[in-house]
Amino acid sequence: MRNLSISNVKTCFADNVSRDFSWHLNGEPVASPIRRKVSTTRRNVTLIDVARAAGVGKSTVSNVLNGSGRVGEAARARVLEMVDQLGYRPHHGARSMRSRRTMQLAYFMPAIQLELTNLIMMQFMQSLLRAGARQHYRVLVVAQDNDPLVDIRSLVAGRIVDGFVLSELRPDDKRVELLTELDVPFACFGRTRPGLPQPWADIDNVEAEADAVRHVAERGYTRPAYIGYGFETYWDADREAGFRAGLAQCGIPGEGAGMLRVDDASARAEIRSFLSAARPDAVLTGSDKIAVIVYGVAAELNLQVGRDLAVMGFDGSLGATLLQPQLTSVVMPVDDIARWVVDRVLGQIEHGHDTEPGEIVATWLREGESTPARR
Repeated sequence: MRNLSISNVKTCFADNVSRDFSWHLNGEPVASPIRRKVSTTRRNVTLIDVARAAGVGKSTVSNVLNGSGRVGEAARARVLEMVDQLGYRPHHGARSMRSRRTMQLAYFMPAIQLELTNLIMMQFMQSLLRAGARQHYRVLVVAQDNDPLVDIRSLVAGRIVDGFVLSELRPDDKRVELLTELDVPFACFGRTRPGLPQPWADIDNVEAEADAVRHVAERGYTRPAYIGYGFETYWDADREAGFRAGLAQCGIPGEGAGMLRVDDASARAEIRSFLSAARPDAVLTGSDKIAVIVYGVAAELNLQVGRDLAVMGFDGSLGATLLQPQLTSVVMPVDDIARWVVDRVLGQIEHGHDTEPGEIVATWLREGESTPARR
C-alpha cells in the first residue's frame, strides 16, 4: 500500500468511508481511527407488520388485540401467531391517550380473601391478573378495609380505573347498586339480584354438591354426612341444599349420618364431637378448608382417611392436592370464570350497557385417593 501524506488523507477518507483501511506514516502501519459503524438498533415491529405477515387488514389485527369486532377463528389464530413470532408489543400508553382509558380494572378483595387459608380466592385473584394481562389491562387490587362505597366513588371520581370486578356478593350488595347508579362497567364472580344488571359468572352449587353425594354413593358409602358453613352466603345454603338433594336422588333417607354447620373459630372442636357421635363412613364438606380440618380431626380419632373415612372437599384449590391421601374435590374453574368476567366488563367498556344474562360455569370432580370404592 502506498504511503499517505496529509494532503491525500481527505481524499482517501471520502473514497473509503464505508471500508476498513490502514494508514502508513513513514512506511510504518498505524491503527486507523475509522471503524465500520454497525447499527445495533432493531426497528420496532408495527401493527402493519403483523397485518402483512398474517395476510389481514390493520383493523383486523386491532380487533383481535382489543377483543372487539367480529373476527373469524382462522384469521384470529394467524394474527396471534404472527404477534408471537414477530414479538409485537402494542404501545399501550399511546392507546390509552387516544381512548382516554386508564387500561386498569379494580378488584375489590374482601378481608376474608386475605386469609392465608382462603386458597381458592387467592387462585381466582391470580387468574384475574392473568386474564387482564392477556387483554393488556392491569388489575388494581383494593383491600376492603374501609367502606367499599367510599373507595368506589373515589376511584370513579379520579378516573383511576375503567371498570370493576366484584366477588363475595350478597343479595343486597350495595357495591352493585352503586356501580349501577353511577353507570360504571362492572362484572362479578357471583350473582346479582333480579332487577339489577346481570354481568356475572357463577357455578351451580346445588348440582355440584348433589354430584358429590352421587360420587360417594356409587362407591358404596351408605352413611354420608355433611359439614359446611352457616348461611351467611347463598352458596353455603346452596351447597347444603345440594347435599339434601343428592341424598334423595340416591335413596338415602333423612339427612344421612347428619349435618353440621361450623364457623372458623370453633370448627375443630365441633367437628371432633360430630364425627365421634355420628360415625359417618363419608364426610362431604362445603369447602376444601373444612376438609383439611376433617383430615386433622380424623387423625386425632385414629381414623385413616381413605380407609376408615372417605372425605370430599369443595373448591378444588391447589393446596388441597398436597393432602395425603389426595383429596377428592369439586373443582371451581376459576381460570374460566376470571376470563369470562374480564371479557364481560371489557365488553361494557367497548360497547356500553350489558343486557345479557349471567353465566353458569360447569364444575368438575377431581378424584383423589380420599374416596376409594368400598370393597
